[in-house]
Amino acid sequence: MIKLEGRNPVLEALRAGLLERMVLEAGHESDPKVQMLLKLARSKGVAVETVDRRELRRLSQTGIPQGVVGFARPPRFPSLEEVLSGPGREVCILILDQVQDPRNLGAIIRTAEGAGVDGVLLPRKGSAEVNETVHRVSMGASLHVPVWRTRIYPAVKRLRDSGVRLVAVDPGGGRPYYEADLGGSVALVFGGENRGVSPTLLEKCGEVVRIPMRGHLQSLNVSVAAGVVLYERLRQMETS
Repeated sequence: MIKLEGRNPVLEALRAGLLERMVLEAGHESDPKVQMLLKLARSKGVAVETVDRRELRRLSQTGIPQGVVGFARPPRFPSLEEVLSGPGREVCILILDQVQDPRNLGAIIRTAEGAGVDGVLLPRKGSAEVNETVHRVSMGASLHVPVWRTRIYPAVKRLRDSGVRLVAVDPGGGRPYYEADLGGSVALVFGGENRGVSPTLLEKCGEVVRIPMRGHLQSLNVSVAAGVVLYERLRQMETS
């Protein structure tokens, strides 16, 4: 069972048919968004419990539940192997090397869902867990995007063997991201908050690109960088 905090994550779980129980803070019943949640929950036979503010705060890990906490079944996601074995379609995978802030991970997953990403690869160690904060920041997108925690280098080999190109985004990249071909089957590699993409992983990539910076700072926040590059990929696909 996973815990969801906030109206949008709970709504996404309801729409996906995953929500088992909803806990509502007393006094929020007249809010239009909450009324919509209640109507949908009743139509799907989801149990609804009303509690006082103190009890809802006790249940909350994020501190911003917006008067609603939900408990849902984990979604059944395809494995990386299933995605790669799908019949003749182009895939887009994100590889996040040591992204440790759950807020960054949640923001990346939200953008990934909007950009049609097939899944996110995380190393088994040193990365943020998909927790309440990730679900909250992703606004429920974490219920739609597979996140695979695995051994990165065997997964990279499998991607390359399947014809998926690896493109890393790093300040030391050779050319701007918008000059690179981001279409087709591609895995986009982003580094963590502290060290960027590891040298070993960079060596596995067919190309390393950079996001030009005109100010004093050398790089963008990883979630912003992911959004910039993912939507350049969409632009290229729509204009090709």
